[in-house]
Amino acid sequence: MNRTILTLCILGLLSGCSAHAPTMQDISSYCRSLSTESSCDVQGELCKRYLVVISKEYSSAAECRAGCEDVQKQYDNQMGLQNCLPIFETVGDKCNEYCDGNYE
Repeated sequence: MNRTILTLCILGLLSGCSAHAPTMQDISSYCRSLSTESSCDVQGELCKRYLVVISKEYSSAAECRAGCEDVQKQYDNQMGLQNCLPIFETVGDKCNEYCDGNYE
């Protein structure tokens, strides 16, 4: 568990060094590469849902972020029960980062 937290912290720091907004491919790779607890069986579905959100066209960053928040609301109750919270939070942040970087 400590190793996972350390890895997520390092990834978070490194993502701040990026000069560009994440792409769909970046988010897909990032989501699938995160290790989760064995009881977290929704990782693949969660990744797909976020990719559906960022594959759509939006008129603003706020509209895009609302799509990210919809995914978070759908999975909110399941994440704590399945020890999926680290992936849930970090990929949600990446989705919002995508929106902020690609829309005004």
